Amino acid sequence: MILDPLTGSPNTRIIYEQKDIPLIQNCVYPTKKLAKEAQTIDVTLAQSLDNGFVFSANFDDTIIDYDQHYQNEQSNSVFFQHHLKNVVQILKENELLNKKIVEIGCGKAYFMNMLIESGEDVTGFDPTYEGDSNKVIKDFFSEKYANIGAETIILRHTLEHISKPFHFIQTIAKANKYKGHIYIEVPTFEWIVKHKASEDVFYEHCNYFTLETLQHLFTDSVGGHFFNDQYIYVIADLSKVKKEVEPHPIKNYNIGFNEKITQYQNLISKKQNIAIWGAGAKGSTFLNLVDKDATKIACVIDINPKKQGQFIGGTGHLIIKPQDIAERNIKAIVVMNINYLSEIKAITEPLNIELLTL
Repeated sequence: MILDPLTGSPNTRIIYEQKDIPLIQNCVYPTKKLAKEAQTIDVTLAQSLDNGFVFSANFDDTIIDYDQHYQNEQSNSVFFQHHLKNVVQILKENELLNKKIVEIGCGKAYFMNMLIESGEDVTGFDPTYEGDSNKVIKDFFSEKYANIGAETIILRHTLEHISKPFHFIQTIAKANKYKGHIYIEVPTFEWIVKHKASEDVFYEHCNYFTLETLQHLFTDSVGGHFFNDQYIYVIADLSKVKKEVEPHPIKNYNIGFNEKITQYQNLISKKQNIAIWGAGAKGSTFLNLVDKDATKIACVIDINPKKQGQFIGGTGHLIIKPQDIAERNIKAIVVMNINYLSEIKAITEPLNIELLTL
């Protein structure tokens, strides 16, 4: 029985199934052997017929282990740095800065440190944090931290990993005594469906929000699309968290993921000496969908030094640095995220390489 994680209702339907992809997309491995041995899993997307929410059916967070192989930092990109500055501007415009700030799920603490360097008072929470900042508490935010008195709570790219997202938001509100505001940022299913982006469906993400379904968790909120419509954000007063999610008109999605996978397979079959750019979740999923045996795509290019020299889980593709492109005689590169196309063009322009987008 597939239950809606927002309400517990069994009134759901399956809308897409994806087979045999890595359990954790953002894990890279020091040897090809370890990469090929990485655990894989099937993903089933379901939709609530009561409120339209899309989620990963039968998701089990107990099997997720963000260990030493996990690497999801995006801040090496100039475009992504610009996005983070845009987030800061949104926080400023909504009067969420110059207050006591808590960032839940701060990860490597890059964004938290950006705020601290600009003079903000920020405490980060993340049980998987590996750094040494005394501003980060390696724990889950709960009522035992109510004395912090957060006025602004930031939740960036965390909620899509939480198996019971509505309960999680309610827990945060209760822990903070229903005071202050929350800023939530997640990918949006609207963009994924519009672009038939099968590479954006993976096990780590158990929730697939739209702006409508995210705002439906609050009685009142503001929000919008950004990052070229790939992400959405919502800002709400924590006193406005609903007690329960009511029925809501649902959207019937035209899922064209399998059709797009066929297009991807045709694309790479027509090229010789081809690589992809991007060793993140999109790249990992793409490779596991279209080149499982690593015979068609030569390698993966990424600007993150911590990924270079590592291997993609499931397929075992080698990740190289941009400086190594020429010696590998790469003739074409598939760019995993069009947002980074301009900076990739700037890097590859002297090499006369064909750039392809999804």
